[in-house]
Amino acid sequence: MLHRGPWTRLDAHASHTIRKWELYRVPFPRDAVYPLTMFGQRVSILVVIGGFVLVLAVVRRSWQPLIRFAVALALLTIVIYAFKFGVGRTAPPVDSLHADGESYPSGHVPNALLMWGLVAWLAAEYQVVDWLRRLLNVLRFVAPGCAFLGMALLDYHWLSDLVAGVALGTVLLRVLHLLFDGRLGRIGDGQWAGGHPDSSDRPGAAQTPRVG
Repeated sequence: MLHRGPWTRLDAHASHTIRKWELYRVPFPRDAVYPLTMFGQRVSILVVIGGFVLVLAVVRRSWQPLIRFAVALALLTIVIYAFKFGVGRTAPPVDSLHADGESYPSGHVPNALLMWGLVAWLAAEYQVVDWLRRLLNVLRFVAPGCAFLGMALLDYHWLSDLVAGVALGTVLLRVLHLLFDGRLGRIGDGQWAGGHPDSSDRPGAAQTPRVG
C-alpha cells in the first residue's frame, strides 16, 4: 500500500465498484447498513461494553475488569492513532498518503475485535450466566465482521484499511491476554470495598453469584 503496489490497485477497484452501487447516498439500504458500523464505534463501545464491564466489576467487587478495559482503550488509542498519523492516508475516493488523512487503518474494526473479544474473555473468566456467555462468544466474531462489512459497503475506508484493522485488532487482543494472563491479571481482584484477594469473590469461586 505504501509503495502503490497490488493492494492499492485492489483498493481502487473495490472502492470504484462499491461507489457504483451508491449505497452511501440512498436512504435505503444505507440506513440498514449503517447500524453495522456501530459495533465498532467508540461511543457504542464506551456505552455498551463499558456498561457491561462496570456492572461486572460492581457485582464481583473487583477492579480487574475496569483495569483491563482501561488498558484496552489505551492500547487502541496509542497504536491505532500512531498508524493513522504516521501514514496520513485519505479516505475514498481520493487516495493520498501523508496528507493529514486518518483512513489507515480503520479504527472501527480493531475497536470491535479487541473490545468484544475482551468482554467475551471476561464473561468466561468471571462465569456470567450461560446464555450471556454464549451470546458474547458469538458476538466476538460477529461484531468485527459487521463493522468490516458496514465500513466497506458505505465506502468509508479502503479495503486495505479494513484488513489492517483486523490484523492490528488481533495483535492487540493477543497483547492484552499476555499482559493479564499473569500477575497483572490478579491486581484488584476481590479488593472492592475492602475485600481480600483470597475471598470467595475471586472469579470461579463457588459462592460468587453469577452476573445476570
